[in-house]
Amino acid sequence: MPSLDLNLIVVLHALLEERNVTRAGERVGLSQPGTSTALARLRRHFNDPLLERVNGQYVLTPLAQALHDQLGHTLDDLQRLLAAQPRFDPSMAERRFVIQCSDAVLEVLGPRLLASVAQAAPGVSLDFRAMNEAVVSDLPGTLREIDVLIAPRELFSPPEVPNVELYQDRWVCVTWRGNDSVGDRLTREEAARARWVMPFKHQFGASPSDAAMSALGIGRHCAVRVENFTAVGRLVVGTDLLVLYHERLVEQHRDHDLRELTLPSPLPPLSEVAWWHPVRQLDPGHSWFVDLLTQQAHALQRTPTEPHPSLRTE
Repeated sequence: MPSLDLNLIVVLHALLEERNVTRAGERVGLSQPGTSTALARLRRHFNDPLLERVNGQYVLTPLAQALHDQLGHTLDDLQRLLAAQPRFDPSMAERRFVIQCSDAVLEVLGPRLLASVAQAAPGVSLDFRAMNEAVVSDLPGTLREIDVLIAPRELFSPPEVPNVELYQDRWVCVTWRGNDSVGDRLTREEAARARWVMPFKHQFGASPSDAAMSALGIGRHCAVRVENFTAVGRLVVGTDLLVLYHERLVEQHRDHDLRELTLPSPLPPLSEVAWWHPVRQLDPGHSWFVDLLTQQAHALQRTPTEPHPSLRTE
């Protein structure tokens, strides 16, 4: 590796963030002369001024801007590496785990996970974050900011990202029980003509359900767009709308007055997968959490094959 004191990288990050020698020094606990000396060493190392004075203030050179764009993530990864410990005691730990997932996963898996964490690690807190566009557009950046992403394998499948399959779910087509515009078995023409409630499409591009229906040669007319799954079952009540719904969500909402419609062809199951950044492989606390998450997910595994009793048919 280049013969550069790693502490200078911390100073470099502060300089690029603050663009002011005095404020950068205060941020890292160095005097103004000490920070100036560090800046001079960095300039010699990179053979670049890094900070240039323009109209009385410092601006970043092109190289400095490129370094700034990557340095924050690099320092975060380095801190995680250096903080690696040989063991993790959940009963004594005080830590926060950040999980990003859809509201469907939160509703299906969340209660089991919270109960198990509360029992095994009372000092551990969980931070659930909603899915957003960056999950698809910048997966590496997303994984750097969180501990675990739970998303369908059908959404993406990067081979270099550590992952474990949690559970499978089944797509079911449901409508309001009082909707008499369709029978219990949909034809392709009825599916194409129907009005659908559809979640997430604009945010994530083609969703797994869109891809599955397209593979059957069925395009859907979107009548209602929502950015979650758990609301869609309630939205179809009292209407002639259809929705592709996670069967496990139906099991969570048995009071909904829904009935299942048989699709022209069965859709492949949906696989929910946990993904995490490779740097977390060295963290025994993270390994403990993934193991606990996997155990609770596998306990769900009653692979749905038959319609749930709450999906009443006429």
